[in-house]
Amino acid sequence: MKVDRTRLYDSSDDFFELNGSIIMKLTRTAAQDVCIKALEHGLLVVRIERGIWHNPGFKARLDCIWDGVDPPVSEAEAMINNAKALEMIREESEVHDAFIITTASIKGYKSHRMR
Repeated sequence: MKVDRTRLYDSSDDFFELNGSIIMKLTRTAAQDVCIKALEHGLLVVRIERGIWHNPGFKARLDCIWDGVDPPVSEAEAMINNAKALEMIREESEVHDAFIITTASIKGYKSHRMR
């Protein structure tokens, strides 16, 4: 199963099962749950894009991008970062109703070496 780019997802389980990082649009509740559960999956929240959902469609707000820390990081650093991401979503929930979350392994990004 692939991510439906025209859908607003309301479940953090979908995010983790479908590898929704970078492309999945999430409701407030799902986005908050992703921040809470990310570390359980070894993930760090590295970016959140906030916007408004128009059924269907996501209206991105270019002035509403939150950047976290870059991996690799310790679990303690990831916990602090992901808590800050969660707090930002909570603070923005009255204005924005859709979020795109980018995650990465706390161990760092995959290497793309040329052969």
